[in-house]
Formats: sequence, C-alpha cells, structure tokens
Amino acid sequence: MVGAVLPFWGCADYVEPPQGPARVFHEEDGRALITDKTGKTWDITHARDRYDLQPPDFQFGSGPFAIRPINDPLMWSPGESGYPPSGEVFRVMAARLNGVAKAYPLDVMSRHEIANVKFGETHVAVGY
Repeated sequence: MVGAVLPFWGCADYVEPPQGPARVFHEEDGRALITDKTGKTWDITHARDRYDLQPPDFQFGSGPFAIRPINDPLMWSPGESGYPPSGEVFRVMAARLNGVAKAYPLDVMSRHEIANVKFGETHVAVGY
C-alpha cells in the first residue's frame, strides 16, 4: 500500500485496571444503586421499578474510561527507521481521510480500541 504509514510498535500506553469492588449494590432513599470498579455509581431505580430488574441481575464491567485510548500515536513512513521490514506479515486496519492514509496493527488496537489522531487538520477517533 503506497503512502500508508504504520504506528509506533512500542506503544505502551497501558494503565492499571481500576481498583475497587466489581459489584456494589445498595439502596439509598428508596433508590437502587450499583457502583462499578471505578467508583462511579449508577441509579437503576427506574429499571427496578418499571421493568422489575434487580441489582444482582445487572452485568457491568470496568466502567467508563477503563480502556485507555492511544493519543497521537507515533507514525512511521516507509523507509524511516522503525518502519516494519518488507515481507513482514501482520494484520492492520486502515483509514484514509484528507489524502492521508494510516494503518493500525490489530494487536495494538485490540488492547486500546480507540486511537485519537489527526488527518491533516481534522481530529478523528479511529475505533476498533
């Protein structure tokens, strides 16, 4: 693919998972509340009262912002130091906008899910 660029392979933008309990159910002033691992509390009173959903029936994961995006990843062009050697096989997803093409390795994107980048002057969230 002529003109494609690949991101920095050593993107190590990882954070520790949020600490705290995975599930906390409590009632306060007649409201049904659940608290996720990040400490964010969700009011599920309407779901309980209207649809008879009980707090133990809810499934919730790590909470918002638990998976950190890659912000402005380093990108290499063919011929630059760090660009993968020709003949190397790997899977990527690609995006093209404003005449700029970029490729993102799936093994990196599967851990981050979002890369916040610029294509020319346009800010874009590339999602996997």
